Amino acid sequence: MIRYLTAGLLALSASSQVMAQETPDALLQAFIAAIEAEDSQALASLYVEDADSYTPSANHARGRAAIAADWQGFFDAFDNIELEIDAHGSAHSGTSHAAWGLWTLTQTPAGGGESFVLTGRFMDVQTQIDGRWYYVADHSSASPVAVAMDQD
Repeated sequence: MIRYLTAGLLALSASSQVMAQETPDALLQAFIAAIEAEDSQALASLYVEDADSYTPSANHARGRAAIAADWQGFFDAFDNIELEIDAHGSAHSGTSHAAWGLWTLTQTPAGGGESFVLTGRFMDVQTQIDGRWYYVADHSSASPVAVAMDQD
């Protein structure tokens, strides 16, 4: 009985993931959920196989395996991750979609310490394949640090 219940729950979970990508907005929500769950494999599954990802630390990851590995390093270093997206715009044409805006990421060092906030900008390109949306490329950059100007 437990085996069937477990199989049923896994099937429900898998169908939820399929539904999670039926629209570009649902893809974004799945992206946020994967980051907050610190699940690099779920996150990488949101990309096409040969996707490009450019991170705020100037890393470039190409392909799902590299994207998963890049995010796993971040997840190993931080806990209690919360991501907020402030979408500024998007463009849609057929099976292509692009989005851009600002992000706010709150996290705590894995070894302990105070949580802190990072902010930045993003732009991504998505494509629809067999009714599901995937990231083709994304680019994220950290907000520049404000520098006080000496006014003599």
